[in-house]
Amino acid sequence: MQGYRRRDGRVGIRNQVLVAYTVECARFVAETIVQRTVGTELVGFAGCYSDPYAYRMLVELGCHPNVAAVLVVSLGCESTDVAQLADDIGQSGKPVQVIVIQELGGTRTTIEKGCAIAQAMVADSRELKLDAFAWSELVVGVECGGSDATSGFSANPATGWAVDRLIEHGAAVIFSELPELLGTDPYLLRRARTPQIGDAILSGLERARKLGEALGQFAISRGNEAGGLTTIEEKSLGALAKAGTKPIDGVLKTGDRPEGSGLYLLDKVGDVANRQLAHYEINDNDGLVSLIASGAQLLLFTTGRGSVVGSVVSPVIKICGNPQTVKRMGDDVDIDASVIVLGREGIPAVGQRVLACVEEVASGSQTRSEALGHREYSIPYKPGRACDLI
Repeated sequence: MQGYRRRDGRVGIRNQVLVAYTVECARFVAETIVQRTVGTELVGFAGCYSDPYAYRMLVELGCHPNVAAVLVVSLGCESTDVAQLADDIGQSGKPVQVIVIQELGGTRTTIEKGCAIAQAMVADSRELKLDAFAWSELVVGVECGGSDATSGFSANPATGWAVDRLIEHGAAVIFSELPELLGTDPYLLRRARTPQIGDAILSGLERARKLGEALGQFAISRGNEAGGLTTIEEKSLGALAKAGTKPIDGVLKTGDRPEGSGLYLLDKVGDVANRQLAHYEINDNDGLVSLIASGAQLLLFTTGRGSVVGSVVSPVIKICGNPQTVKRMGDDVDIDASVIVLGREGIPAVGQRVLACVEEVASGSQTRSEALGHREYSIPYKPGRACDLI
C-alpha cells in the first residue's frame, strides 16, 4: 500500500485540502471557495456558540492524516476561538490559514482571497510523494446503517471475518454504536483484554441502557423493523458480528486514537444522570465522523436496507447482504454479500473480498460513494459530549 506520510508520523490514504467554516454565516463563502477550487472539500460547524464536541471534531478532521492542508473560514463574531482552532490543527505540522469575512470586507473579497489560498494549498499538496506503508499504520472504522434481517448472517459476519484478518496483519480497527450492542453484554465482556477494559465496556452499556429508557426508545428504527428485525437484542447480535472475534484492546472516547494494533470500542454515550447527550446519533454520517475523528483512514459500512452515505475525509466501503437491495441499489454497493444469503459463497470468501477492497482503497482506488461524488459529514451540537475534553 502507498500513502502520504505526514509530519506527525501518520499516513494518509487521501490527500485532501479542507475548507472549514466555523459558523453557518460563513458557510456560503466557504462553499463557494470549494466550488471554484478543484481539489478542496467542505466541512464545518453551523453553531454560533462554542461546543466542545464540535470543536474537537473540527480539530481532528483538520489533523487527520488524509488531509494535506486546511483553510478556516470565519465570519468574525462567532464564539468559536478560531485562532486557537488553527493553532491546534497546526500542531499536526500541516499548513493552516484563517480568513475572516468581516476583516476582509465581505463576501466577494473573501471568496477571492480564499480561492487564491486554496489553489496554492492544492498545488502544494500535489507535490507530495507517495510512500509505502504497512498494515500496522492503518486504522479502519466499522459502522452499520439501515440494518435488516440479512445483516446478521451476511454483510456483518463477512466484515467481521475481514476485521479479524486486518488485526492479524497489524492494523487497528474501531467499532462503536454501544446503544446498538445492548443485550450482547456477556459476549463483549468475555472479549475484554483486561478487567479494566471490561469495566469500561460495562459502564458504556449501562449508560446506553439508561439513555434508551430515558428516551423511551432504543436504537431500533421503523426501517429496521420493516426489514425483519424485531428487538434491539436481535439487532445487537447482528451488529456485533461485524466486529469479528478478537479481544477488545481498549475503549476510546470521542477523539481518542488507538494506541496500537488491535480491536477498539468507541464509547460515545453520555451520562443521563449528568444531563449529557440526551439522544442517539443524529444520522449515520454523525457516526462516521466520530470514527474519522479517532483516526480511521477508511470505513467499512454494512447495510441491508441500503445506504448512500459517503464521507468528506475518509472513503467508505459499502457491504450489503440483501439480494433485493443489491439489485435495486447496486451502484452504491462495493461488496455484494448477498451471495451468502443465496448460498453461492461462504462468509470467508466474501470476507476475503472485503479485505482485498480495503487494500485497494488504501492504495488509492475509489469507493462507489467517492466515484458518485458523496462528500457528506455531520457535526451537530452535542453539549456535554463524552469526549476527553469534557
